[in-house]
Amino acid sequence: MRKRKNKQQRQKQTYFIIGLLLIVGLAFSVYHAHQTKTVSNSYPVDETVTLTNTAKIYDSLSAIRETNTKFNTASTYKVNRYYLIDKDPHKVYAQIIYSGKNYFVRSTDTNIVMTNAINKYIAQAGYPHADIEHQVSSRFTQQQYGTTSGKPRGVIIHDTGNENSTINSEVSYMEKNYGTTRVFVHTFIDAQQILNIADTKYMAEGAGPNANPYFVQFEMPHEYTATAFANQVANAAYYTAYNLKQGNLPVTKGNKDGGGTVWTHAMVSSYLGGTDHQDPISYWSTSAKKLFDTSYTINDFIVLVQAYYNKM
Repeated sequence: MRKRKNKQQRQKQTYFIIGLLLIVGLAFSVYHAHQTKTVSNSYPVDETVTLTNTAKIYDSLSAIRETNTKFNTASTYKVNRYYLIDKDPHKVYAQIIYSGKNYFVRSTDTNIVMTNAINKYIAQAGYPHADIEHQVSSRFTQQQYGTTSGKPRGVIIHDTGNENSTINSEVSYMEKNYGTTRVFVHTFIDAQQILNIADTKYMAEGAGPNANPYFVQFEMPHEYTATAFANQVANAAYYTAYNLKQGNLPVTKGNKDGGGTVWTHAMVSSYLGGTDHQDPISYWSTSAKKLFDTSYTINDFIVLVQAYYNKM
């Protein structure tokens, strides 16, 4: 009888140990899963950043491990690549170079050093932006995107090409004439407002048949003062970053092969065809020269988009 009890006790102890090991193993797996980052996308850049006072620097991205190397937050560091994390679009890591070695830091703990005067102006103002307002019209046709995911793969930038028009007049004209023109965009952006008039879950019809099925599209009425122009560019960069972040998409310039996520209408004309418009090249360059005595190109805009993207 006593032997049977001893045997039962040993069995209970064995089961307890096995159960404990299973719990420990599960806990380790959960911990490891949280500590290991799976990269869904990455893209090269050539940027310079400073670090926040609370920045945590890691030796490895595959198994997040904080480094013992000391970094000076007063110094600048080169960023050569960004990493997007699978299933977590709110986490982006910058790969920085220090003493010839790569380290990793959350993008929210970086500040891009701006070289363009307009971008500097916006950065010094604290990267302001309007909230996105939704006033979705039922007049526009709702067609699915042409991507395999059914979601947009980037953003196209337009300017209206009309002097002294407003968002209200542009929207009114677009709605009134849609039956004839079959043209509309998702959103209008000026210095004070980001007005979404068409559901971004469906394609717009503003950049020709080769681009419409793949991109969110927005229009910019013209602004005429330095502050207004800078605020509009800031709102446009924020809106672009917001849409890319929603889709866990990188911040990359459109290219001849059809890749990239940030496009001007002019780039669509050059690379994809189906349209011949050249906006917003002239509007940006003319306004930048007149109001800031500088230039402004898609390259400058992409750096600004990345700055907003990094803080989301």
